[in-house]
Amino acid sequence: MFLSILIPGLGQMYVGNFTRGTIILISTLAIIVFSRIILNVFEFIPPFIFYIWQIFDAGREFNKRRYYPVQGNISCMDCDWSNSSFSEFCSRCGKRIQNPCNNCNSLNILGVSFCGKCGKKLRL
Repeated sequence: MFLSILIPGLGQMYVGNFTRGTIILISTLAIIVFSRIILNVFEFIPPFIFYIWQIFDAGREFNKRRYYPVQGNISCMDCDWSNSSFSEFCSRCGKRIQNPCNNCNSLNILGVSFCGKCGKKLRL
């Protein structure tokens, strides 16, 4: 979100969504020009609203990437390294990324309360 405060779309690009970030950057420039040419009195309101929206969008994109990993990979909550879905610990920083179930021994992402395979309550 901090990068999106500096330059609109940069937060989305940092997360890995380059197309969305580029579209947001170009849209921001287009909205500024549109507001300047057509809306002489309220020229700052549409760009400001879009600017605030894209900051929150960058945060949402970051959370999507962190909590809903792509292609079976799991991102480490500490270093954001992409790990195999079979890893219990991060291969970059060594922090735990998954907990094994006490009942069936299947791995579950940190933060979930119940096992995804057998449904038993996980030990936190």
